[in-house]
Parts: sequence; C-alpha cells; structure tokens
Amino acid sequence: MEVSVTLFGGLRHYLPAGSSFNRCSIELDDGSSLESLLQKIQLPADKPYMVIVNDTKVAGDQFGEITIRSDDQVVLLPPIKGG
Repeated sequence: MEVSVTLFGGLRHYLPAGSSFNRCSIELDDGSSLESLLQKIQLPADKPYMVIVNDTKVAGDQFGEITIRSDDQVVLLPPIKGG
C-alpha cells in the first residue's frame, strides 16, 4: 500500500529522492506500524519532530502501536519556535 507523508520545515531535506516539494508516498506492507513508516524516511535519531496522523498528534511511545492504513495522512513537523 502507499501512504502519503508530508514533512514541513527542515525535515523536508529527508524526503526520498523524487518527492515533490514536501510530500512523498511511502510503500508499506498492509498492517505496518507507524514506526515502520518512520524508519523508511530515515530521520536522524537526534532530530526532534512531532508526528500527526489524521489530525491527531501521536506520542513517540505509541509509534509501534499505531497501524497505518493506505488512506491515512501522516505529517511530520519540526519543533515550532517563536516569540
């Protein structure tokens, strides 16, 4: 199955080759976890980010428990700074 993933800010630099601007499609086996999807993107372990699946923030300790479906929208956001 293919899953749509959007990366914002500096995270865009980790998109696979051939991706458009900040979005890509990742091929996964049916029943794959969010953790499996994130491993395919290959973000550095020390890079902080937040994951949102279908408009719901997912805590890091739940990545292995969330099963991804083909119609899911996955968004990765870097920490937001402001003032």
